[in-house]
Amino acid sequence: MAKGYLIGSSLRLAAALADRAPTDSLRPGDGGTTFFEVRDKSYDQVWKAAVATASKNLQIVESNRETGIIRAHTTMSFSRWDEAVGIFVRPTSRANVYTVEVESPKTALLSSDWTNTIISGMKADLDQ
Repeated sequence: MAKGYLIGSSLRLAAALADRAPTDSLRPGDGGTTFFEVRDKSYDQVWKAAVATASKNLQIVESNRETGIIRAHTTMSFSRWDEAVGIFVRPTSRANVYTVEVESPKTALLSSDWTNTIISGMKADLDQ
């Protein structure tokens, strides 16, 4: 009986650890996010840079061009927890100026902050 209990508990623990980071909780403007402006580029160029940069480092779980929302996560490994990242692209009131918001909440002590990686990757893609 005890052996079955340990196996069942181990399987439940493994399933819980394999669960994805809660990307659906990422929302634009929730605080703890970093913003930057992209100037003199089209929405299509900004969007493609956001998707390309996220794809290099993360697994995209939601990509909606119309709403400007990209939600992604890392995969859990021995040295890293599964981490959620949100990228939000919005037009401003000025022509060819877009605000990009990156949300990378720390979910564990050793969590990475993906903000600089995403921003620097997008700026490189956009020659900014």
